This record gives sequence, structure tokens and C-alpha cells, in this order.
Amino acid sequence: MRIRLNIVSPHMTFIPADDDDFFLRVAEALSGCQLVEQELKLYITEAFDLVRKCVAGQLPFKLMGDDYQESSLEKLIGVYRKLCDNESLVARLNKFKNERNFLSHKAITHCMDPEQGLSLPTVVDLEPRLSAIADEARSLRLAIHEEVNKFRGNLYFDKLDDVG
Repeated sequence: MRIRLNIVSPHMTFIPADDDDFFLRVAEALSGCQLVEQELKLYITEAFDLVRKCVAGQLPFKLMGDDYQESSLEKLIGVYRKLCDNESLVARLNKFKNERNFLSHKAITHCMDPEQGLSLPTVVDLEPRLSAIADEARSLRLAIHEEVNKFRGNLYFDKLDDVG
């Protein structure tokens, strides 16, 4: 059954014109989740590269970011937690992981009516959650990027001796 409405409620809730609109909204939220995972992988890779640079010639360091390219979000958060002191960001990531898991594994079936397909009331109810997931994904991606910026200069440039 196709839904043929495309209106905005007084609370600015998007109501899909058809099933494809809903699936596109889910895909948009999921793409933000994937970008968070990618940002974590980049952070881990650059952190390992910095450690390797700092211990070069003193200690073998064979951990590589590539070792985590196929890791789950939960595993990435666990590694990130060991490489970052921002506990509030780690807590946000853990909360986000639960929302991402719902979105990845349950959101679509949650909105399906066994007899009629996509349920408009459930889709409308889910929309604020989809928006919140997409917004939090953007915010987390930027926050992780800011964390890596704290050490990125040390990775690519040698420390300058104190002048003066």
C-alpha cells in the first residue's frame, strides 16, 4: 500500500508522500551513522600513527588503523575510549550506538503493518527519532574531528624547540 500524502504538520513533522520517501529518510539517517563510524576509524588510524611516530626506534608498534576497518561501532567506541580522554563524548557515542542499532535492525520493521505494509501513524511517530539520529550523527562526527585536531599537528609536524 502506497501512502500518497506529503504534508507538514504544525510541528514540522515530515509525512512521506510514499514508501520511498520513508526509506530515503531511513537511508539518510543511516548514512550519518556510517560517517560517525568512518570518523572513528580515521581517529584510531591517526592516533596509532602518532604513537608509532613517537616510539619509532624505541619500541615496535604494529597496531594499525586497518586492523579496525571491519569493526562494529561498539568495538570502535571501545578502542576510541582507550585513545581519548573525552568521557562525555564516549558516553554520547554509547547512547548513539543504541539508537543506531535500533535504526539498523528494527526501525523499518517497527513501521510495518503485517496486512497493509507501511503504517503512516508509526512512520510519523518515528520521524522525530530519525531526525534526532541524523542530527546527533552530524554533531558526533564534528566532535570526533575536533578531538583528532588536538593531536593532528603533532602527527604531521615535528615539535619546535622552545624559542626564547
